[in-house]
Amino acid sequence: MTRALRAEDAVEVVVRDGVAWMTLARPATGNRLDAELLGALADACVAVEDDDRVRVVVLGARGRVFSGGLPDGCAWPDPAWPDGIGAMAAVTKPVLGSIGGDAVGWGFALALACDVRIAATTATFAFTDVERGHPPGGGITQRLTRMVGPARALDLVLLGTPLPARRAAAWGVVAATVEPRRLDAAVEATARALASRAPLALRLGKEAVVRALDLPLAEGIRLEQDLYVLLQTTADRREGITAFRTRRGARFRGR
Repeated sequence: MTRALRAEDAVEVVVRDGVAWMTLARPATGNRLDAELLGALADACVAVEDDDRVRVVVLGARGRVFSGGLPDGCAWPDPAWPDGIGAMAAVTKPVLGSIGGDAVGWGFALALACDVRIAATTATFAFTDVERGHPPGGGITQRLTRMVGPARALDLVLLGTPLPARRAAAWGVVAATVEPRRLDAAVEATARALASRAPLALRLGKEAVVRALDLPLAEGIRLEQDLYVLLQTTADRREGITAFRTRRGARFRGR
């Protein structure tokens, strides 16, 4: 089953076979994160979160640039603008970033709000706002530091050093890099693999990893145990056991 927003929308969404394909659709602007695009992104995140058909979300972009960040001359979003980046990070379902072009400034921050990123080998990540006198934002100082450590994060944020896709993979910022012509196929294969897995287990696994950043070790281990006990009460858990015993594919329903 397929559902799409209007073609003129800043963010397009198509739901197909358990995957929500979310696309930044303003290539003429470099998918700049203005109020309209951020609002459309926040709305799309709410829609896929509430859609029971959606097991996995893929965030990509039209054009040669994933996102050029905030509009020219904008140092910080107006307080009235929707927080599209925060909305993306708050989605409880797995979010896969398809990075086919450069992710710059707050566009880099948006890419980091995804759970897993696959990038074209030609893509570059960069945060150049500081050299223009703009403060870092979009959560980049927090998410990037947790991924690569403070020394590398300071290099990228303070000096604006570009991070090519292959180095990003070596640093763990992206899970894999592929040639541009193979990006769509690689992302689709990964999305399909995720969508075939037990959705509740995926969501609880994501929750445990994300919350681990803020919990002491003992509390994090207790959280793992609590989530395991919670999963034992679900129909999906029973289906997984039945499928294993009868040697057939599991039919998970997210319940």
